[in-house]
Amino acid sequence: MSKTVVVYHSGYGHTQRVAQFVAEGAKAQVIAINAEGNISEADWKALDEAHAIIFGSPTYMGMASWQFKKFADATSKQWMSGAWKDKVAGGFTISSSPSGENLSTLHYFITLSIQLAWSGWVSQL
Repeated sequence: MSKTVVVYHSGYGHTQRVAQFVAEGAKAQVIAINAEGNISEADWKALDEAHAIIFGSPTYMGMASWQFKKFADATSKQWMSGAWKDKVAGGFTISSSPSGENLSTLHYFITLSIQLAWSGWVSQL
């Protein structure tokens, strides 16, 4: 059976509501990135064991929140070891800005997903 995890940061609760709806539809576990940009060791283990990961963050000033970016930077261990290689990924964002800045956050999720899905190749050289 496939295991899906939604990992998200929410500053004001709006992204949390979307994460709950996404998780309900995907029958996924939910992991919240805290206000300091951290998750627990048990959360890292759940992400390592997942078949699919869905990223979520509000869009602030044209990009994902700094808390989400701190979490994303911390995935370098998974990148180096190839732990998330070949996982399915998705993402969602929310913003009150009418400027279309959400697209940059979604592109960020795509780039992060591609890096992690193709990870571990360095150790094979």
